[in-house]
Amino acid sequence: MKSGYTTDTTSATLPNWTENLINDKLAQTIDTKFDNSLPSPPSFKQANNGSKTAKSATKQDSVKAKDLNGIAVQKAWQISLQPAKSIPLNMVMSYMSGSSLQIISIMTALMLISNPVKSVVNIRRTFKPVLSNSEVKNEIMLPMMAFVLFQGLLMAIGVHKLNSMGLIPNTRSDWLFLEKPASFASNSYAF
Repeated sequence: MKSGYTTDTTSATLPNWTENLINDKLAQTIDTKFDNSLPSPPSFKQANNGSKTAKSATKQDSVKAKDLNGIAVQKAWQISLQPAKSIPLNMVMSYMSGSSLQIISIMTALMLISNPVKSVVNIRRTFKPVLSNSEVKNEIMLPMMAFVLFQGLLMAIGVHKLNSMGLIPNTRSDWLFLEKPASFASNSYAF
């Protein structure tokens, strides 16, 4: 009984299918045929080699390059408008946190200043996906300037928040340590 299982554990034989998996010669004897009788999937078009002329191919390549350049400029504008989308949220958050000196409102205001500075410093890294295309580098300068402008608006919200909390020294009383004491011409005594 070579192809079946035995209940005796000492003389256990393997099933026939396991022997077929191990046998390399059996895999070589199997005849395989490749059949292309399946239909093509919907909207699949077979490429006709040699039917295109060189002129139409270069025209299509130039159209594709223009499309890619347009897409790169659109992507640059999307990147530059991301900070503008967060301006209303940051204004509401700044208003709702109040003007009292609390750790959360101070940290929020400081992050409104520090995050735009970090973003402006890393502007090349932010625009790296679109700066790799050398044909549109001049067109990307305007979105980069808009990005810096929007980051500046976020910083202005943070500075306004710090000013409303009284943490920016902008009054004369904040600089009293620099004032000289007043000198009087005469002294008067009560007794």
